[in-house]
Amino acid sequence: KQFQERRFALRQPIMTQLLQRSLSRQPSGFRRSFRLSRRDKKTNKSMYESKKSEMYDMADVPTYEEVAPYRRQRGAKHRLVVLVGPTGVGLNELKRKLLISDPQHYSVTIPHTSRAKRTHETDGVEYHFISRHLFETDIHNSKFIEYGEYKGNYYGTSLDSVRSVLSKNKVCLLDVQPHTIKHLRTAEMKPFVVFVKPPTIDRLRETRKSAKIISSKDDKGSAKSFTEEDFQDMMNTAQTMESQYGYLFDKVIVNDDLSTAFNELLLALKEVETQTHWVPVCWTHS
Repeated sequence: KQFQERRFALRQPIMTQLLQRSLSRQPSGFRRSFRLSRRDKKTNKSMYESKKSEMYDMADVPTYEEVAPYRRQRGAKHRLVVLVGPTGVGLNELKRKLLISDPQHYSVTIPHTSRAKRTHETDGVEYHFISRHLFETDIHNSKFIEYGEYKGNYYGTSLDSVRSVLSKNKVCLLDVQPHTIKHLRTAEMKPFVVFVKPPTIDRLRETRKSAKIISSKDDKGSAKSFTEEDFQDMMNTAQTMESQYGYLFDKVIVNDDLSTAFNELLLALKEVETQTHWVPVCWTHS
């Protein structure tokens, strides 16, 4: 139930207007989310400091970025691991396998919500429960990486929730919409961005024919079999992501076989912790 709430709330069509405009104003237009169908009517907003750019604004693509070698020192906080990819490509499965492989080393954020706490829930376990007023205040103060609204309640991933994981000397696993990456690229987070892409469409038909995908076309979030349209959407979305945001990706993994993709991801994350990598020079000054 909670998983479905989070998926619906955080994977909705993205606003194309500046996010610092008043919440009371009616948005003039929506762009289709990378993760939901165009038929979905619920709203999502991704929150970050947006003073200089609009969503999907490609004017910020750098022609040159000064870099320097960086190697994590013993005792230093881990780099944030950001996973991006189209719906159905297997992000959640890869993240789940990482968590199971070493729960003392890998962790995920606890989302915030304005929904009332249910009797079986504990604050700070399933969610951080806060009032709608406080949630909207935090939105205006740019405290959320992503947020959305589902059935009249806000759900969001805060910067502080990422900091909380990193402060425990754990690797924080975060999957977000790709346009948020550039706003996470700070000396504090030092994100390592992994793009997970699908194999060829023929391989998708062969390997995913018995798999299920969470449907976004109804409020129940029921699982359904992949359709040809799902496969085509996955391929098109992956191509769009890679063409628009490929310069932000540190690692690209083709999820043809889940076990192979997981082993490749695990190796890459171990190398991030133990080997020298090139990063923006400003990250080395902190």
